[in-house]
Amino acid sequence: MSLNRLTWTTSGPSDHPKGCVITLHGRGTSGQDLIPISEAVDLPDLYWVFPDAPFPFPDLLGGMMWYGSTTGKYSDIQTSRKLLFDLLDHVIKKNHIPSESIARLGFSQGAVMSLDVGLRYPKKIGALIALSGFLAAPEKLKEEKSPASKNVPILLAHGTMDEVVSVKGSREAQNILISEGYSAELKEYPMGHQIIPEEITLIRDHLKTHLGLPSSSK
Repeated sequence: MSLNRLTWTTSGPSDHPKGCVITLHGRGTSGQDLIPISEAVDLPDLYWVFPDAPFPFPDLLGGMMWYGSTTGKYSDIQTSRKLLFDLLDHVIKKNHIPSESIARLGFSQGAVMSLDVGLRYPKKIGALIALSGFLAAPEKLKEEKSPASKNVPILLAHGTMDEVVSVKGSREAQNILISEGYSAELKEYPMGHQIIPEEITLIRDHLKTHLGLPSSSK
């Protein structure tokens, strides 16, 4: 599939799903890198979307990124934000999934973009999950945040031994989000820049609770 410059893969039921998760990968990988998360979470009523970031990662064939790490980073974030807004609009219209039944889940750079998009999208989404990330341009949040994002439940998780993205990123994000009136929960684990089984359980519970999945779901 394609939408402007984004391409993506999917899994789960595309007809009449109970909810949707748009899952954003980290720097230097692709959407398919996070497919194992959906398999581990194992909620068959959910439709999963795995977009590839729009920018190629330098010197890594097939690797993609949501923004660069040099000058112009925020303009890259704005570009990716627009494309992800379009993807949300597409999923809502084509798959007939209400925005409140859509969650955004991201790891590392994908966590940064999940927060960025979820807090600015003009329609309320069901849940935000940011793993090993941080809040980009926090000074812009007050003026750019969407009124529709006010009550979105936000879950942050991070490793205390993360040498790629410091746990300070999630701690600062939680403090800023709370100061802006959001409900933001942070879970810390004695791990590095990775995803562990305890987080899978956390993700499953968050999705079940806030996407209103049937009680029979695992």
